[in-house]
Amino acid sequence: MRKIYLALVCVASLSTMTACGGDKKADKANAAEGNTEEVMNEDEQNAEVQDAEAQDADGADVWGDPAKAEVLNLAALYEAGDFKPATTIIFEDTLGGETVGELPSKWDVARGSAEIGEAANCKYITMLGGDTELTPIVGDGSKNFLPEKYTLEFELMFGCDVWYWIHFFDAEEVECGNCHMWVGNAYWSFEKNDGEWIDGEKSELNELLNRNGWNHFAVSYDKGNLKVFVNGKRIGNLPNVKPAAYFVIKGQDADGKSHYIKNIRVAK
Repeated sequence: MRKIYLALVCVASLSTMTACGGDKKADKANAAEGNTEEVMNEDEQNAEVQDAEAQDADGADVWGDPAKAEVLNLAALYEAGDFKPATTIIFEDTLGGETVGELPSKWDVARGSAEIGEAANCKYITMLGGDTELTPIVGDGSKNFLPEKYTLEFELMFGCDVWYWIHFFDAEEVECGNCHMWVGNAYWSFEKNDGEWIDGEKSELNELLNRNGWNHFAVSYDKGNLKVFVNGKRIGNLPNVKPAAYFVIKGQDADGKSHYIKNIRVAK
């Protein structure tokens, strides 16, 4: 019985080996006959990955690079657009007298870090690391400098995964409004004088933006009526908004190479 059992085991093993070998031969035969669909799919996937990486590399060369940015013509923007700046300056920072690599002297860096950069004869503020927050130093450093009528404007540059926030606070340093935006959308939320909040958004913001250069953001406030502008075009109009005392500009998740602002101006 033992001999018969061993013989049966050997026969079964030989059959399994033959079958496996046959399957391998069949696979080779199928491949030889042109059955390469799986290989082609893998090649296509690799090609798609390479294309995506190439596009990211191209984007990195253009987006968020002040050295290659197109200059924004503010005079033409004011002339053709909906935004009209007020004329009496409250705060202005053109960065003209700043030293490259140093902290911006007209700003309180409340969180994160920031430094002055320069490219193509243009100085700008680079937001570095974390959620960088900048508050303008106005006069003696008071945080109660926004009047009942004012305009706020600055230039900024977009890039991949770049978010900008503008937070507004009342005299008690309680947030009473904010705007945030990236290349696709802009959102805003403001407290009204009755205590309720009003929200809004502008989708497909990329239709208004210049991906290869500087863009212009602005807010105007006139005794409760608040308007939001991007590149001179009005995208929001809010009534009965609670007055703010000061603002903070924030670069969310700033990586040191993609959050840039310049030409900040507040006027009444």
